[in-house]
Amino acid sequence: MAFKAATGLLLILTAASGCVPSSVIGPLQHEREEQEKLLTRARRSGVSEEVVKAVFSPLTPEEVQTSHAENDSCRSSYLWKNGLTWTGSIFVSVAAGATIAAAFATGNNDTTPKLVYGVSAASLAAAGSILVALGGIIQQGFTDRGCWVR
Repeated sequence: MAFKAATGLLLILTAASGCVPSSVIGPLQHEREEQEKLLTRARRSGVSEEVVKAVFSPLTPEEVQTSHAENDSCRSSYLWKNGLTWTGSIFVSVAAGATIAAAFATGNNDTTPKLVYGVSAASLAAAGSILVALGGIIQQGFTDRGCWVR
């Protein structure tokens, strides 16, 4: 029972750490945030408001809509990447644990339990590795599209 509770807690902590998409932004939002930093510096140094507005014009309604769409897309990719990567990593960890347990649990000479443990652990590890690889592919697309994590 304690093992199930510990496993459940581990899964909750793992999921919580991987599901924080509010700090994920798209390229247009990142560009605006960088411009805001420059605006703040320019205003502090005494640059006139006309110059600031001429250099850094506000976003058009279409750009605002595009920014929201980019942010949503980046956040979705981020959640998929983390979900696949964390789930795959957990699968590999469970497979390793099953392999170690099999070494102790099947101390007798009967090879059937050893074979069952070995095949199930190897299958779980392979599935986990595939999920981690898919997470890596999504991560590559995430960074290629210009998504950022603040």
